[in-house]
Amino acid sequence: MQDVKTVYYSPSGLLHKVSFAAICKEQDVFLSDVYNFRQMGSTGNLAFEKNTQFGELENFLLMGGVKYQSEKENESEKTKEVWSYLPGSLAETNTINTYLQKKKFGVNYFNGSNASEEIFKEKISSSSIVHIATHGFFFPDPEQLKEEMKTNSEQAEDEIKFRGTTNYANWSFVNNKNPLMRSGIVLANANDVWQRDPLAEGEDGILTAQEVSNLDLRNTKLVVLSACETGLGDIKGSEGVFGLQRAFKMAGVKYLIMSLWQVPDKETSEFMILFYKNLIKEKDIPVAFQKTQKAIREKYDPYYWGAFVLIE
Repeated sequence: MQDVKTVYYSPSGLLHKVSFAAICKEQDVFLSDVYNFRQMGSTGNLAFEKNTQFGELENFLLMGGVKYQSEKENESEKTKEVWSYLPGSLAETNTINTYLQKKKFGVNYFNGSNASEEIFKEKISSSSIVHIATHGFFFPDPEQLKEEMKTNSEQAEDEIKFRGTTNYANWSFVNNKNPLMRSGIVLANANDVWQRDPLAEGEDGILTAQEVSNLDLRNTKLVVLSACETGLGDIKGSEGVFGLQRAFKMAGVKYLIMSLWQVPDKETSEFMILFYKNLIKEKDIPVAFQKTQKAIREKYDPYYWGAFVLIE
């Protein structure tokens, strides 16, 4: 292995939850200090050429600073705040937008109430680079929670109570048997979903992995999900992760940047802004990601950089 510089790998089972780049080789030396890790959806992809280049004609779709709570004058009609506003996501996308505009790239940028599910679905197919800074979610298998209850887990009891109420959200997402419906990202007015009429029409502000899998994203080079735990989902043996990761790949996206655990706003923003600067400079997606991870690695503990993975 002395001459090996790049390691291509495709995780299986619980290894999908492991940040290989953050594994220690020895004291204060990580495997990513020695090797360039390239995570593949399948190692069979190595047999096919993939365009990693970033050009001057890329079109960007940015969403951040999402307003999850709709404005209602009547206090009794206001919904509970399940997903709270993320001020760091607005600062992050504002900075990225300003930087890209200065570099003369075409950018569609939406925030607040305009960062909606409707606009996302309308704009994404014509966007080669997509960046979404928001909440992500993955609700565990309800059958698995029942098993955990047998161990009298306090956390499981709280989760069961949370799921106990019968409403649109619990029926559609939280208790759904389909893992692609229990995983997704949160967009404008999503908090309304907890009081939504089951017969209501139109988008609900929740973009599920199931919906993503039905989109045509073959022209999209890269999707960056600057959100917590977007790389998670139900793990089905060697079949991989049934969540956003699988959905975006099914839709045709070439590269994904996702997170394996929750990372604070400040460090996430720093990582993402530096990534785009490296991307414009290097004009290569994997190279830009590796350089960004290395730079952040020199400043912070693995907790702050190990969560982010680039999936090819």
